[in-house]
Amino acid sequence: MRRFFTLKERLRMNETQTETQQRKLRFKVKPPRDLTVGSIWQELLLFSLPILFCNLFQQLYNTVDAAVVGAWVSSDAIAAVGSTGSLISLLTSFFMGLGAGVGIVVARYRGAADEENLHKSVHTSFALAIICGVFLTAVGIGLSPALLRLMKTPDRVFDSSLLYLRIYFGGMVPIMLYNIGAGVLRAVGDSRRPMWYLFISGIINVIVDVIAVVALNMGVAGVAWATVLSQIVAAVLVIVTLMRENAPWRLRPQKIRIHGHILLQAIKIGIPAGLSGVLYAVSNMLIQTNINVFGPDAMAGNAAFGKIDGFLYMPLNAFGLAATTFVGQNIGARKLDRVKRGAITAVLLGFAVSAAGAVVVFLVSEPLLQIFTKQNAEAVRYGLIAMHYLAPFYCIFSATEVLSGVVRGAGSPLQSTIITAVCICALRVTLVSILQPIFNDIRVVFIAYPISWSVSSITFLLYYRFGKWIKM
Repeated sequence: MRRFFTLKERLRMNETQTETQQRKLRFKVKPPRDLTVGSIWQELLLFSLPILFCNLFQQLYNTVDAAVVGAWVSSDAIAAVGSTGSLISLLTSFFMGLGAGVGIVVARYRGAADEENLHKSVHTSFALAIICGVFLTAVGIGLSPALLRLMKTPDRVFDSSLLYLRIYFGGMVPIMLYNIGAGVLRAVGDSRRPMWYLFISGIINVIVDVIAVVALNMGVAGVAWATVLSQIVAAVLVIVTLMRENAPWRLRPQKIRIHGHILLQAIKIGIPAGLSGVLYAVSNMLIQTNINVFGPDAMAGNAAFGKIDGFLYMPLNAFGLAATTFVGQNIGARKLDRVKRGAITAVLLGFAVSAAGAVVVFLVSEPLLQIFTKQNAEAVRYGLIAMHYLAPFYCIFSATEVLSGVVRGAGSPLQSTIITAVCICALRVTLVSILQPIFNDIRVVFIAYPISWSVSSITFLLYYRFGKWIKM
C-alpha cells in the first residue's frame, strides 16, 4: 500500500536530502591541510607541490608571453618587456611584503584555532589589498617614465617599455587581490585551489596573447592586456571561493575593513619583508642598468634567460612559502621542535629539486633561448653566458630562500631583511660597481650572483643554528 507523507515529514525529508547533498559537496573539496600534525617531510612536500605547480603555470605563461613577442614581434620587444621586471618588483615588493605579513598572521591564528581573530585578519588583508592596489596604480603609471630613464633604458625600446608598464600597473588592484587571496588560502593550509585558479588564468593569458599579438598585431600592448585580463579572472576565482567557504576564514565583502591590532601585527612582520623585497628589486634594477649599457641584444638575451631562470627559482620559492606557513601554524600551536625540524627539511627539499632542475635546464638551454630571441645569435650568446654563470649555483640559494621564509614565519623578519640587505643586495651591487668599470665585461654582473648567494646562505645557516629567531 502506498504511504502518504504529512507536510512535516516531507519537509524533514527535504532537509535530510539537502544536508546529504551538502556533505557530498564538502567531501569533493578537500579540507585545508593542518601542518601541525603528521610526517614533516610529507606535509611540506604535499603542501609545496601545488605551490610549485602554481609557480610552474605562472612561469609557463610568462614564458609564452616572451615566446610570442620574440617570435612574432622582435627581440627589441622582448627586451622592452623583460627589462621592466625589476622596475615592477621595485614598486610592488613592499606592498606584497605587507600582504605576506597578514598571511603569517592568518597562519598563526589558524594554528592557534582563534576563529575571531582569524576572521578579522582575512578581512584586514583584503582591505589592505584594495588600498595598495589603488596606490600602486597611481604611482606606477605616474613614475614609470622617470624610472625607465633612471635605468638608462635605450631609446630603441623606451616607448614599448613605458606602454607595457602603464597597462600593467593599470591592473594592480586585481593583481593585489589575487595575491592576497591566494596567500590567505595558503595560510590556512589550502595550496591546491590557488594552483588551479592560476592554471585557468594562465590558459586565458596564453589565448589572449596569441589573439592580441598574432591576430590583432597589438605587440607589447597585447601582452600587457593579456596579463591584466588573466589576473582579473584569477582574482574573481579566489574571491568567490573565499566568499563560499564554510569556515572562519570566509570572506564577507561588507565586513572588509582594517582591524587595528591585526594591521599592527602585519606591519611588524610585513614591513621588514617588504623592505627585503624592495632591496632585492633595487639591487636588480641597478644590475639591470649595468646590463642595459651593453645594448638591446644583451637586454634581450638576459630577458630570455630570465624566463628559463624562473624555472630554477620556482622550487625554492615554493618551499620558502610552504616553510613560512608551516612555521606560522606550528608556532601558533606552540610546537617549537617541529618548527626547527621542518626548517631543515624544507632546505634539503629545495636543494634537491633545484639541483635536478639545473640539469634539465642545461640540456635544453640553447634551443629555448633561440625561441625567445627570434634566433638573434648575439642575444642567444648573452643568454648562454648568463646560463653558465647562474644555473649551476641555484641550489646554493636554497638555504637563503627557505630560511628567510622560516625566519619571517617565526616572527623575526627584521633579521631576515638585514641578512638579505647586506649579504645579497649590498654585496652584489658593490661587486658589480667596483669590477664592471675595470673589466667592462657583462660576465662580471653574472659572477656577482653566485658569490652573494653563497655568502647569504652561509649566514642564514649560522643564524638558524645560533640565533634566537623564534618569537612567540
